[in-house]
Amino acid sequence: MKTTDVLIIGGSAAGMVAALTGKASWPKKNFTLVKKQKEMMVPCGIPYIFGTLDCSDQNIMPVDTMLSKAG
Repeated sequence: MKTTDVLIIGGSAAGMVAALTGKASWPKKNFTLVKKQKEMMVPCGIPYIFGTLDCSDQNIMPVDTMLSKAG
């Protein structure tokens, strides 16, 4: 059975930052992030989407990739 030290519910921008910051600050702790979506929009990128991106599909943050890189 996998155990967790810190449970974060919600994988939007705040949940993601909490998980990444927590893991960076306490690398020996086990963090679990519970979220509905597999991918999420990058909130700060939304105002720039029409000037820099062809479509909204390019404004997606690869959540699983980011979390696995962080440990």
